[in-house]
Amino acid sequence: MSEYEGIVKMLRFFVQTKNFGYVDRIGNALNPEPVEVTLHEALRAFRSIRESAIVGEDGRRYVEKDGKKIPVPGIPSEEEVKAFLDAVRSDIGVAKRVATLALAYPSRKEAGGDE
Repeated sequence: MSEYEGIVKMLRFFVQTKNFGYVDRIGNALNPEPVEVTLHEALRAFRSIRESAIVGEDGRRYVEKDGKKIPVPGIPSEEEVKAFLDAVRSDIGVAKRVATLALAYPSRKEAGGDE
């Protein structure tokens, strides 16, 4: 699933900010259409959050929630989004696996955030 790492990181960001709606809708989808609609909504919201995020001294973006700094990852690439949606159209299980990964704790390397 590393080919969808950007999408997983974006969804994980929403989980870390206690916004489970996108992950739940993608993970519970029974066909590709709700995944496409939800991913569109998530990307739109995420783009807005990322553009208004605080940029730290290290150049990384973050938001503050409940007194904690939550790193804001990069926006998934167009190629990644296309590949994910194509895979979901072939196998809805791909969406469920991506949602499950987003709910898991990040690896130690990733925990520090990116970009």
